[in-house]
Amino acid sequence: MRTTLLIAALVMGGCGVSEAQLDETAGDVTSEEGELGTSSRTYVVARRDYRKCAFPMCSGWFIHDVNRAELREVYVPRFDFSASNLHTDEQQQLVKSAPDNEVVLYGKLGVLKNGYRDFMVTTAWRGMPGVKFTEGSDTFFRVAQVNIQCFAAPCATMQTTRLHSTSKTYFHDLSVERASMPNVDQNWMTFRITDKDALVAGKFVDGAQVGAGREKVLDAAQVFVKLPDMTQSCGRTSAPLCSPSKVNTFVRDENRCVMPAGCVTPGACAAVVPACAEGYSLVSWTGGSRACTQHVCDPSWLLE
Repeated sequence: MRTTLLIAALVMGGCGVSEAQLDETAGDVTSEEGELGTSSRTYVVARRDYRKCAFPMCSGWFIHDVNRAELREVYVPRFDFSASNLHTDEQQQLVKSAPDNEVVLYGKLGVLKNGYRDFMVTTAWRGMPGVKFTEGSDTFFRVAQVNIQCFAAPCATMQTTRLHSTSKTYFHDLSVERASMPNVDQNWMTFRITDKDALVAGKFVDGAQVGAGREKVLDAAQVFVKLPDMTQSCGRTSAPLCSPSKVNTFVRDENRCVMPAGCVTPGACAAVVPACAEGYSLVSWTGGSRACTQHVCDPSWLLE
């Protein structure tokens, strides 16, 4: 059961926001105005055209807007990345290796050429391999952190903006478990959502009871990382010189930077090396209180 009315009562009384800001369906675009076309840019997902006939009639892509009341697919023979900030190799990787519905593109249809229009891409996001969202059940959002002076718990810390809409919803917590394959770095995924303009396909669910009400949680079914996912400069911090009985350890931050974490005395470590799901690659470093090997499974497209 949704807790929109409860949250509205708490937040409006203590945080000074309007009921419209808490209504996750307000401002939804349901008309043809502003939908996929040549005049305005929209967010679309894509699936390959597997029909067997001569190009450009076949072998392109079917695309459709997200968060629309009615699904309307449009066939495009190509993606034109000339207006994007993606390098040629990044463009080719996206077009050749991205599975159906694991890419979100922002752009518009181009000029008519030989009876067809390319899709002119401005910005691209790529999802987690092997993870699925559900059309009609999961909604596409942008997420931003907010600083609200609240007088009654639970207090919202984040806000969503529904794509193709003016609707904004305050919420309290973010879960990426549904969007995570085993051993994926959820700290990195969460930071991409809150600080690096990743997109979320998900829905709101009830969280823990806090004070007089329940927290509202954004349950992410899929996380689309903005491309290119540039790891911030990790610097060149030198590892400290350890005594003979100790060894250097490292820690990985939310930007996938592996940084020195100090010297520790080695201890007994489990010898198990996790197997990564298809589409993921194992990344390892020495860390922890016993200098054991730490493992995560990163999307392979990040490392190519």
